[in-house]
Amino acid sequence: MAPAQLREAALFQQALQHERVAEDPLTPPEPLEARMLADSPGQWHAIFGARDASGAMVGYSLVAWQKNDPGNQHLRWCEVAVAPAHRRRGLGRALLRRAVHAVADQGDDLVFMGQVTDRIPASEGFARAIGATPGLEMKTNQLDLASVDRAKVNAWAQRAPAGYRLDRVDGPVPAALLRPYIESSSGMNDAPRGDLKMDDWELNEEQIRDRESWQAQAGVERWLIVAVHDATGAGAGFTEVTYDPRVSHLIWQQGTAVIDAHRGHGLGLWMKAVMLKRILEERTKARFIRTGNANTNAQMLAINTQLGFRPAWSSALWQLTLAEARKATGLERAGATA
Repeated sequence: MAPAQLREAALFQQALQHERVAEDPLTPPEPLEARMLADSPGQWHAIFGARDASGAMVGYSLVAWQKNDPGNQHLRWCEVAVAPAHRRRGLGRALLRRAVHAVADQGDDLVFMGQVTDRIPASEGFARAIGATPGLEMKTNQLDLASVDRAKVNAWAQRAPAGYRLDRVDGPVPAALLRPYIESSSGMNDAPRGDLKMDDWELNEEQIRDRESWQAQAGVERWLIVAVHDATGAGAGFTEVTYDPRVSHLIWQQGTAVIDAHRGHGLGLWMKAVMLKRILEERTKARFIRTGNANTNAQMLAINTQLGFRPAWSSALWQLTLAEARKATGLERAGATA
């Protein structure tokens, strides 16, 4: 992509982000460009843009496939975005048609999955119009770091359950911690999935290294904590956050899980309190931590509420089978082209 086109795409993304979260400072174009350029061998993706009569960018669609996730080979992440002034003109459906056509040779059992947010009401209307259905209701919860009770966080961080230790990773996961991390990550499969056509997530070293490579290319820093059972060396739980120094006000809480055999010891709160204590001490420019939670994930919601997280906006993961997508875009006839 030429530098001028890359900057144009980044500014379009910037405008869409501002529409969703108008209270945030504008994201600089440079980190958005870096994320668009970052790549990993384990992911396939196709991106399509739309321009108006003047040549200005007014929309895009993206379809992506995590090739090295053996448990969900049928899933295709899909995004369709149209500038506000160009909505309700059929452009979204035309962009979706491009994405559908791009996966025409990848099988007939595919399921498109994407996120709809109440911050952009038109997104739900479009999802319904193309025949998509909600699979999992979620909310984005936010922690205002200025309001954190540091004394409580410090106390929770010191409540180390007997028989466990926390291993901290700031860069690539070391070889000795790969097995405990993968074991701990399996706890994510216990999180609610609602009606999503999603199978268990099977994390492996290839996925880990791909993600680390993408983050390094994009300039995203990841902090990881793994809880390890001392007696066996087994992974008991994990929590991780990501941060882009160029978007200094915001930290994203990524996955947190404790596997079933090690629940009931307070590992979840301990790990998250230790992480939060470090954030308060070292990420002094950050204003918020945000995280997505299923509305039915009572245990994690309770921990987040205890730490001070509050609901910021609602969203949902919607899904659309390939057959439904073909019908919605006029590609259901054999031999139809984009």
